[in-house]
Amino acid sequence: MLIQTRLAGACTLAALLSACNSPAPMVIGPTSVRPAYQVANVENNGAIFRVSSAQLFEEPTAYNVGDIIKIDISESISSSNKAATNNSRDSSLTQKGPGSGAPLGGLFTQLYDANYSASGNNTFKGSGDSSNTNTMSGTLMVSIVEVLPNRNLVVAGEKRIGVNGNINTLRFSGVVRTRDIRGGIVASSNVADARLEQVGGGSIADASTDGNFFRRLLTIW
Repeated sequence: MLIQTRLAGACTLAALLSACNSPAPMVIGPTSVRPAYQVANVENNGAIFRVSSAQLFEEPTAYNVGDIIKIDISESISSSNKAATNNSRDSSLTQKGPGSGAPLGGLFTQLYDANYSASGNNTFKGSGDSSNTNTMSGTLMVSIVEVLPNRNLVVAGEKRIGVNGNINTLRFSGVVRTRDIRGGIVASSNVADARLEQVGGGSIADASTDGNFFRRLLTIW
């Protein structure tokens, strides 16, 4: 009975350690916000046009919290790194005995007349080469979550698509200048402090991710 209990505990521990460890999200904070309700201030100045309304010949632009703009995602990042190291060192040491001026005889004569020499060399060669290319394109509707004092807009949003239990999530956040908005669209290359991540969940993501237990085994061995 004791052996079965220990075996069950070991299996439970292995199952917990082998669970998938999701990375910490890069997009922190709300990804959606609703505009606050405000009491309309009706001004009756006797004219058809009112100052509080939109301009007649002005393109409507999202400036308020809760408004929605479109992010045109077009990112392509490539990097490469090469390193090579070649080190060598040679050393030698020669020491002659002082010699015995008097016939000491025996072991003492051999020690004084002995010559010593030593040599060594060390060679190290190493090289490394790495390259990485990431490309992502698409569009994503985001909400304005904050309007900064300089009229820059903090935006964030996410899109989730689920098919057969597999969930694919695309998150985005950043800071947009109002003058970069054209027709309610802004390019991702014009977004400051941009955070873009794509996270998968479900059986496919679990199958392609190593568990904590196996990761710890790799660090040990």
